[in-house]
Amino acid sequence: MGSEQQFKHLESTESARCNHCALHALCLPGIVGCFNSALGPVVADDIKVNKGQSLYRSGDRADNLYVVKSGAFKIMTPLCGHDAHVSGFRMPGDLVGACGLTCGQYAFTAQALDRATVCRLPLDRLREAQLRQPMLTQGLLQALSNQAAQAQRQVTRTNLPAIARFALFIKDISSHHQKRHLSESEFDLPMARTDIADFLGLAPETISRLIASLTKKTVLKVEGKTVYILDKPALENACEALD
Repeated sequence: MGSEQQFKHLESTESARCNHCALHALCLPGIVGCFNSALGPVVADDIKVNKGQSLYRSGDRADNLYVVKSGAFKIMTPLCGHDAHVSGFRMPGDLVGACGLTCGQYAFTAQALDRATVCRLPLDRLREAQLRQPMLTQGLLQALSNQAAQAQRQVTRTNLPAIARFALFIKDISSHHQKRHLSESEFDLPMARTDIADFLGLAPETISRLIASLTKKTVLKVEGKTVYILDKPALENACEALD
């Protein structure tokens, strides 16, 4: 069966694959409101990744993009002579592996924070699908733009006080859950405090101190990995702290 026939077969048998997914609105078609564009024919398979396992490592050949279906990943940037720096997190609905689009190799390492599942999008299939559904290109560009904007915001936050950096981090996670139509005031943090500290450019002890402070002020309650936002206006004020 030729590539044209193969793709049409996939379209006819798997067109509902993404439309029926709970994360459809957060994925490439949904980002631009193109709900009739399905990635089903593009998705090769679902891949399960165990906690601590790498989906890919820096320097690996980049043949696929991925979308997180469940679980979460930390993105690690290799540093010469030092341990890899945690430069971001990817949660359900997020695109993973875009760093490999430009040079054919992944620039970062994506490591599962817990048991995770991703949809694998082979780049050759994606390119073919874009010819038939140009809106997918817009969705991809929008997703990449969102990630670039997030990275830029994180750079600008390095000059903020520790309390503001941490409060903004919690607010970002809350907003992500809200977009998924989940609770924005009660959610789990899959990442360790050491990873949060690395990402925010703070010491792990500082993260513990900030949690204790916000708990004492009844802004947050933290039980294990579960965070409860008790006072959203107070959290907003903490995001704007200047000293």
